[in-house]
Amino acid sequence: MSAPVEELLFTAASAFADAEDRAAFLDFACRGDASLRERLAELLDLEPEADELFDFQPDVQTEVRHDGAAEEEGIGGRIGRYRLITRIGAGGWGVVYYAEQMEPVRRKVALKIVKLGMDTEAVIARFEMERQALAQMDHANVARVIDAGATVSGRPYFVMELVEGQRITDFCDEQRLNIPQRLELFVQVCRAIQHAHQKGLIHRDIKPSNILVSLQDGIPVPKVIDFGIAKAAAVNTGNDSKVHFGQLIGTPAYMSPEQAQGIGDLDTRTDVYSLGVLLYELLCGNAPFDFRRFMELGVDEIRRIIREEEPGIPSVILDSVTPRELAEIAAKRRTDGRQLQYQVEGDLGWIVMKAMEKDRSRRYDTATGFAMDIQRYLKNEAVLARSPSRAYMLRKFVQRNKVLFAAGSVAIIALLAGFGTSTWMFFRERAARREEARLHQEADLREAVAYAAVKIKYNDLAGADKLLADVPVERTPSSLEAARAFGVVAYWNMQAGRMKEAAQRYTSMMRATGSADSSDLPTVSINVLPAAATVAYAEGNVAYEDVRRMIIERFSGTTNGVVAEQTLYSCTVLPADANTLQSMEPLARVVEHAIDDKEDLIGTDFHYTAWACLAMALWNYRLGDLNESAKWVAKGLAFPDDNGARVASTVILRAMIEQRTGKQAIARTSFIEGSAPVKKAFARNAWIMPKFPISWFEWIDAALLVKEADGLIRGR
Repeated sequence: MSAPVEELLFTAASAFADAEDRAAFLDFACRGDASLRERLAELLDLEPEADELFDFQPDVQTEVRHDGAAEEEGIGGRIGRYRLITRIGAGGWGVVYYAEQMEPVRRKVALKIVKLGMDTEAVIARFEMERQALAQMDHANVARVIDAGATVSGRPYFVMELVEGQRITDFCDEQRLNIPQRLELFVQVCRAIQHAHQKGLIHRDIKPSNILVSLQDGIPVPKVIDFGIAKAAAVNTGNDSKVHFGQLIGTPAYMSPEQAQGIGDLDTRTDVYSLGVLLYELLCGNAPFDFRRFMELGVDEIRRIIREEEPGIPSVILDSVTPRELAEIAAKRRTDGRQLQYQVEGDLGWIVMKAMEKDRSRRYDTATGFAMDIQRYLKNEAVLARSPSRAYMLRKFVQRNKVLFAAGSVAIIALLAGFGTSTWMFFRERAARREEARLHQEADLREAVAYAAVKIKYNDLAGADKLLADVPVERTPSSLEAARAFGVVAYWNMQAGRMKEAAQRYTSMMRATGSADSSDLPTVSINVLPAAATVAYAEGNVAYEDVRRMIIERFSGTTNGVVAEQTLYSCTVLPADANTLQSMEPLARVVEHAIDDKEDLIGTDFHYTAWACLAMALWNYRLGDLNESAKWVAKGLAFPDDNGARVASTVILRAMIEQRTGKQAIARTSFIEGSAPVKKAFARNAWIMPKFPISWFEWIDAALLVKEADGLIRGR
C-alpha cells in the first residue's frame, strides 16, 4: 500500500478517541493486510509521545511574548498562565491537556489547543466555532469555558472547566442506577441540550462519551462536553456541505436520519433524535444500531440504514437477547429481566420511539418537551407519546414491505382481507385526512402567532390580540416567540381593564414557555408573577391550579435564588394540597440559602431579600407551620418599607397567623392595617391608563390575601 494511503489511514484512525472504536476501524480498514494493521497500531501507540515531542521543543518552539516571558508548549511547559501536566486526549486536529492555572488562582483545568501542523484556516475556523459555542453556555450541566487566547505563533487555545467523570452509560452501569434514577439523570442532560438550543446551537454529536457524570457531594451531575461539530441553529453558512461532502458529520450510531442524509436545514430535533438513542441505550444496554455493523459498510449503506430501517422497540430488543445477557443488563439496573422488560414497555417505550421517529415532525419539538414527557411518566401521568394508531402502523408496515406489496403477497392480501379491504381503506383515508387537517391547523396556529408578532412590532396590539384570541389555550404553539406575543397582549388587556382576557393570554403564555425555554434566569421567571396573580384573581382556583402546575414543572429545578423566590411566591398565592406544597420544598431550600447569602446586603438589594422572606412565610403558612411562618413575617417586616404591596401582604399574612393562633383582637387590628392600602390601590379608575400601577400584579396578590384573611377572620 502506498505511503499517502497509509498516512490517510493513520490520520483517520487517530481521530477516534475511544480505543475500541479505533481498533474496530483498523480491523475494517486493514482486513487482509495484517502487517499494515500492525504498523498502524504501533504508530498510533507512539502518537502521544510523538505529539509531546513535537509540542515541546524548547530550542525551537519556545516563544517570547511581548512582556519577555517564555511560553513553552508541551508536557511541563506553559501556555500563558497555564502549566501543561499531561495529555488527556487528542482528536484529528486538537489536543486536550490536563493543566494547572498558575494565577490569579491555582486550579486544575482542561486546555485545548490546535495540533502543530494542523493550524490551517479551516481547522482554526472549526476550533473557533467550538470555542464560541462553549463560551455562550451558562448551565450547570455544560462544561464552562474559563479562558481563551492564542500563542505568539497564532495557534488558538481555550481553557475549560475540568470535567472528571465517566461516560453516562458507564456511570449508570457501575453505580447500578435503576430506571427512575437513570431517567432523572437523563432529564438533566435534556435541559443542558435545551440550554444550548436556546443559545442558537445544535450539538450534532450527542453520545455517551460526550456526557460525563461525576459525583458532587454524593449527587450524580452530568456534564455535556465537546461542541466541536456544533452548528448555529439560526444561521446556515453553507460551509458544511462543501467541507464535508460525502462524509458523515457525527457518530452514525447516534445520528438522526436528516443528519445522515446531509440536508442543510438541520434543526434542534436532530439532537432530540440523538437523545432518544442515548435513552434507548440507558434503558436497554445497547444502542438501536450496532456501531460495529456500520464499520463494515460504506457511507451510502449507513445512510440508508439510518434513514429507512426501523429500530426494534426496547421491550422487543430485550426479549431477543439470551437469558444470561438479559440478567446481566437487568442486574446493572437493580432489577431482574422480567421486571426490566415490564418497565420499558408501554409508555416508556413509546417515549423513546417518539424521540427517534424517522420523520422529525413526529418527534418531540424540543429537548424540554422530551424531558417533560419523561417527568410525566415518572409521576404516573398521561404522556404525550402514545401507541401509534392502527392506520399509522399499517402504513409503516407497507413502507417496510414494498416488495411484498408490489408483488401482491398472498399473506398480506389475506391479512387485509381479514380486516375487510374496503373498511381498511376507509379508515386509512379518514386517518390521513384527520392527520392532514391537524397539520394544517398547527401551521395556521403558528402562522397566527407569527403575524401577531409582526403586528406587535408595529404597535398594532389590538390586531395582535384579535389574532391570538383565535388560538386555543390547549393548542398554543410552544416557542419563545409565542410566549412573548401572548405576554405583551396580556399586559395590554390588563391596562385596558380586561382582566379575564388578560388571564387567558397569560395562561397561553405559560403554556408556550413551558417547553420552549429552559433558561434559569429571572428575566424568564418574572413572567410567572403576573400570570399566576391574574389567573387566580380573574379565573379562580381551577384555572390557577393549571397555571401553577405549569410553573412548577418549568421552574422547580432552578438553583437561582431570585427565580426560586418568584416561583415559590406565585405558587402559594392560593392554598395548595400537601403533595403540591411538598414538591416546592427544593425551591424553599434555594430561597432560604439565597437569603442567608444576602444577610449583609444594603441599598436596593434588600428589596429581593424582603420578597424572599414573604415567599418563605407564605409557603410555611400553607404547610401549617405557623411558628416558622411568623418568624419569616417578622424578618420581612424588619426591612425598609420600599414596596407598599409587599408590606401590605406581609401584614395581612401576619393577621391570618394571629387569627389561627387565638389572637383574634390583634388579628383584626393587623387586618385593618394591611387591607387599608390595598383598598386604596383598588380605588375607582386607579387601574385605567394612565394611572395603571407599575406593580399591579403585586397588588392583585395582596387583594387575594385580603379576601382570604377576611373570610378567615369573619369565620366564613
